[in-house]
Amino acid sequence: MELGTEGLLVARRAEVLFNMIYPSLRNYPKAEKFALCNEIKSHFCGLISSVEMANSVPSLRKQYAQKADGHLQTLKILFRLSRNQEYISKAFYAKIDQELSEINKLLSGYIKSASKKW
Repeated sequence: MELGTEGLLVARRAEVLFNMIYPSLRNYPKAEKFALCNEIKSHFCGLISSVEMANSVPSLRKQYAQKADGHLQTLKILFRLSRNQEYISKAFYAKIDQELSEINKLLSGYIKSASKKW
């Protein structure tokens, strides 16, 4: 899937990561497909949605950005659980963790800029 240039970089990076991990969710055990996999999908959609809302609603920018940060922190926990349960490889987890850290840096900068009073 080709992404356009519109939207925030943090949302685009999250969407690229979501597209990268989505196929691996099929490899999770059947018992986790409607639990852990569903939570991962839900939090990725929540992250992207919250970032887009923060970009669209200037008066609530900080609140939506903080909500996105909550989704991001939950995703880190869910992927750590996935690694500990050996649903994903160590190398794949390292790649995911690195991308989540980069998204976290971008989002932190966005929250700081949204916190400034003009």
